[in-house]
Amino acid sequence: MTAHIIREYYARIDRCDTDWVVDLFDDDAVYERAETVYTGRPAIARFFREERQIRGVHHIEALVANDDGDLVVAIGRFDGAGAAGDVRNIGFADMWQFGDGGRIHLRRTFLARGSDYVRQ
Repeated sequence: MTAHIIREYYARIDRCDTDWVVDLFDDDAVYERAETVYTGRPAIARFFREERQIRGVHHIEALVANDDGDLVVAIGRFDGAGAAGDVRNIGFADMWQFGDGGRIHLRRTFLARGSDYVRQ
């Protein structure tokens, strides 16, 4: 079930459905994006609504969940454009940990080139 949610996340973020995306996170969730950390849903919402300006498509190469389904790892690449229309292609690995309420409690994103490359 949680792996399905993560697959849906990538489809929704590619369509810029930020309300749906933000609603996935616990109130006290932590999002570690390369060397930047966002703590709490308001900070995560601000990132998705204001700071994240890249647009494109995520291609998932592997999606693996533990037996309990509360930990999911996604490996893939992003093909898109920055805010200025410049080409952005990058490999990534995302680790998603779900809390007791079924919302995301912790997300860690590892980017092949660091977070500044995909920020704008």
